[in-house]
Amino acid sequence: MRVFLLLALLWLSAVPAVRAQTPLHPTPSRRYWEANPDSLRRVLDTQHADTARLRTLLHLHEMRGYRSDAELDKLDQELLPLLRRLRRPEAAAFRLERAGYQLAKAGNAPVRALDSLRAAVAVFDRLGWACPLTLSRVAVQLRKLNRPAAQRAYLQAKLAQYQSRGAPVNMAHCHRLLGYYFLNQGDYNHGIGHYLRSADVYRPFNRYNQASELETAGEAYAAWGNPAKALHYLRQGQAVEATLPQRPGYDANAGIYWGMVQAYRRLGNYPAALRHADLALAGNPADTTRSYAAGVPVIQAYGLALKSAVLLDMKRVAEARPLLARAQHLVDSLHLGLFFSNQLELDATWARYYAARHEPARAEAAWLAAYRKACAGKGVPLRLAYLRALADFYARQGRTELAGRYARLGLALADSLSTQQGAFHVAGYEAERAERAQQARIQSLRLAQVQQAFRARRQRLLLWATLAGLAGLAGLGLVLWRANRQKQQANALLHQQKAEIQAQRDQTTRALTDLRATQAQLIQKEKMASLGELTAGIAHEIQNPLNFVNNFSEVSNELMGELEEAQAAGDGEEVAALAADVRQNLGKITQHGQRAAGIVKGMLEHSRTSTGERAPTDLNRLCEEYLHLAYQGLRAKDKSFNAELRIDLAPELPQVRVVSGDVGRVLLNLFSNAFYAVQQRQRTGEAGYRPTVSLATARVNGHVEIRVRDNGPGMSAAVQAKIFQPFFTTKPTGEGTGLGLSLSHDIIAQGHGGSLTVDSQEGQGTTIHLGLPVNGPS
Repeated sequence: MRVFLLLALLWLSAVPAVRAQTPLHPTPSRRYWEANPDSLRRVLDTQHADTARLRTLLHLHEMRGYRSDAELDKLDQELLPLLRRLRRPEAAAFRLERAGYQLAKAGNAPVRALDSLRAAVAVFDRLGWACPLTLSRVAVQLRKLNRPAAQRAYLQAKLAQYQSRGAPVNMAHCHRLLGYYFLNQGDYNHGIGHYLRSADVYRPFNRYNQASELETAGEAYAAWGNPAKALHYLRQGQAVEATLPQRPGYDANAGIYWGMVQAYRRLGNYPAALRHADLALAGNPADTTRSYAAGVPVIQAYGLALKSAVLLDMKRVAEARPLLARAQHLVDSLHLGLFFSNQLELDATWARYYAARHEPARAEAAWLAAYRKACAGKGVPLRLAYLRALADFYARQGRTELAGRYARLGLALADSLSTQQGAFHVAGYEAERAERAQQARIQSLRLAQVQQAFRARRQRLLLWATLAGLAGLAGLGLVLWRANRQKQQANALLHQQKAEIQAQRDQTTRALTDLRATQAQLIQKEKMASLGELTAGIAHEIQNPLNFVNNFSEVSNELMGELEEAQAAGDGEEVAALAADVRQNLGKITQHGQRAAGIVKGMLEHSRTSTGERAPTDLNRLCEEYLHLAYQGLRAKDKSFNAELRIDLAPELPQVRVVSGDVGRVLLNLFSNAFYAVQQRQRTGEAGYRPTVSLATARVNGHVEIRVRDNGPGMSAAVQAKIFQPFFTTKPTGEGTGLGLSLSHDIIAQGHGGSLTVDSQEGQGTTIHLGLPVNGPS
């Protein structure tokens, strides 16, 4: 009933038929539309401050559908000056809206009225205000100017604009106006779809309007011929209404009952239809002093006409007469039209009444009056219904020419609507919404599955934790029992336990001693291996000058024999020549002897490590000597091995304080590993492979960096990660202890404050970076 009361008052104030007004403010967060307008009016009478009165006046303006023309004029007479006085930016929008309303009410300048109302909407949009009533007035003016295409285009454009901006109040109202437009055109499919969309938008912030839209969708389904859907949405609207506060003396279910009357009529359940018609009439407001009282006669007229139609369906003609007479009196006194208050079909009901009374002339006049009003109001569904009714009426009267004429008009109109309707009289939006709901259910089920799996996992963990706790308690109990038992046997077992503990301690001590001895042996073995390599290199280095000494000694001995023979023969010149050769050989013997002595002296200088003292050391010289020693040491083992040595020593490299013997052992180990790597790759028989070991030194940021590179097989990332770990080796069993690089790392990192890192790629070779601080360890 609230719906039709609102429509009645909108008619009285020359505004469009909107079922319930939404608030006029930027966001739908407030709930003033649920307030009683009479309460707001009483609040206004007690307010004196401009800002407080403006707030209440705006709320009343939002509910202007409950006002008469005089009340609206009085409201605007105070609201507009107050907005100007307070310099509110929305004053221009209200002024344009009021001007458009006055022009529309006068009816002599409809285009100017339309322009003014459109301008008001534009200002409201710029300010971000909701303006549902102004949008309704624009739609009414376009309808009055007979511009249906322009009306549809305007509303669809505004809807797209509000959807992109996120303006739910205006967006919902555009759906409502488009639904009204399509229903008036006979397109139930799109009309119902827009009303359902409007209900969905209203749901979060205006449950009154949501219920209203559901009721309208139900009534449209009843008119379309799908009473089951009609009852479904009417009951949904009724359920929403039941959750909302009701105004005293006002039954919001009246409108729902009227929709159910139409649905039950479609189903042929006339007793149920009559029962709901009586419920609707019984719910009419009794208090005529309230703000909605002006619409009470309109509601009564519609209810009386609808109940009369049900009585005619039930062949209770005599009972329908007084109800129709009362409804006609109300319509005549209020000048109500066909399309007022949800299509007040009073003429059609009179026609049915006269036909049932066998008064064809009066029935014909009533049918023609109903058809003329439907054409004047451009209501396509009613035009089609009345054309079919006229064709049937004239056919029953035997007036075939007129029957055929109206039948053809009805068929033509029906054909124009057939492409817009679904085959099952179900709005396409329901399929879209069902698909979205299905997707939402699928997502919900997936989420539920994840949550269920999480809960199950948590329950399993809890169960296992509980079992573990029980097991722990059981174990604790067992331990306590055993402890008690052991306590009782403690005296007897004390000496035995002490002996066992002593034996275990001795065994552990021996194992630790053996382990330390083994480690010492391994370290000594590694040192001896390094010493062996060093010795082999030294021996090979000394071997060359010794060979020269031996060779020149043998030659000199032979020359001395020849000298003696020449002297005995008295050949002075030969003696002098042989003596010169002997002297030359002795010089070479001395030269190579000094070279061997120099090699030994250098090794002795580098081997002074007993004190462990650091001394300034020429790293270029140290690196070059140990490179040759390592190379000669490997060649002493494998005469066939040859490698290219590339030496790039930085000139003017500063001396570094190091323990030269320790650093020498590290260098020897690095060079030996490099030569071993290239030797192993050479043994694979790779075509075109040439073993190469490179040595480079450089000063980098206060450090001397030594780079030893080989083009051997390289190392994987896994091997590089463990290369400096003790006892890790890539050599076959018996060929390495795995301590060389580990000890080298300790000597450089811990003993000298330097760094030792490796950079290698499989198949590309390996580079060892040794860094030593120039100023010694910090």
